[in-house]
Amino acid sequence: MNNLPTRQIPVEILPNYLRTLGIECRFISMLTEVEVDARKTNNPFVGAVKRSRRNGLVNVNFVRGVIRRMKEAGIEQPVYVPGKTWYIHEHDNEGNALALCQSKKDNSKKYLQYFPWKSYDNTYYHNGIQLTDKEVEVLKTFIPPVSSKPFKRSVITLSMDSILKITFRNINTEVLNLDKLFL
Repeated sequence: MNNLPTRQIPVEILPNYLRTLGIECRFISMLTEVEVDARKTNNPFVGAVKRSRRNGLVNVNFVRGVIRRMKEAGIEQPVYVPGKTWYIHEHDNEGNALALCQSKKDNSKKYLQYFPWKSYDNTYYHNGIQLTDKEVEVLKTFIPPVSSKPFKRSVITLSMDSILKITFRNINTEVLNLDKLFL
């Protein structure tokens, strides 16, 4: 994977690039940087960011996956009705949902929806300075636990600004984002 050519694209055109990938279910690798979702009260690390290498899948049919797991659990004729979401999927010309989503409130805000497999090389920064292991342990006490529901897999929607590098179709893509001050 390290010998693949790298294509550099500005973060502004990343949604157009993602549209070209179509609807095929595929494995992806990313380098991301996201603000840590944590309680703010008494948190000395408000605004901390987490940089991670992530692997996962895009273009997975969530509803079919839930129904399959229900069948595997012995539920005959399972029915699953998706709940409301804060985003909507963009679609290709044939009406198939893409991994590219947009906010219902602001259609200019684009997101990549993916199903996480593994996250590693996690590093945390606060005000541009990497946190020590001890500081990370303190930060983690402010992060609420993740709740899971039966038969449902975890799904993550990442803002375009959060993606620093991404690999699809054996092409490494480096996202050029001038707002990110350190790499």
